[in-house]
Order: sequence, then C-alpha cells, then structure tokens
Amino acid sequence: MSERVRARLRLLHDEYVSAVNSAVEEGREDLVERLVADYPDAALRIMAEHDEVRRAA
Repeated sequence: MSERVRARLRLLHDEYVSAVNSAVEEGREDLVERLVADYPDAALRIMAEHDEVRRAA
C-alpha cells in the first residue's frame, strides 16, 4: 500500500474519530451508529480507488 493511501486512510480515521466523539458528546447515538457503519465502506473506497489507478497505469 502506498504512502499516499496510508495518509488518506489516516486522515479518514482522524475525521471519523472526531465526528464520533462529537456525536457522543451530543448524545447522538444514532449518528455514532451510522458513522461506525459507514467507516469500513469509506476506507474500502479509498483502497479501491488506489487499486483502480494502479491497474490503469
């Protein structure tokens, strides 16, 4: 996995951690659940985009 993909995944992780923490502080369990459910798909999209670019090259 390239450093660029790792950096994008770290950024995604940091964004989701911040969003989940904010949702917890606001008592928004519904939002926490949605964020937790959405995170794996968002990470997979980043990795898939990288794989598509690599195959096209």
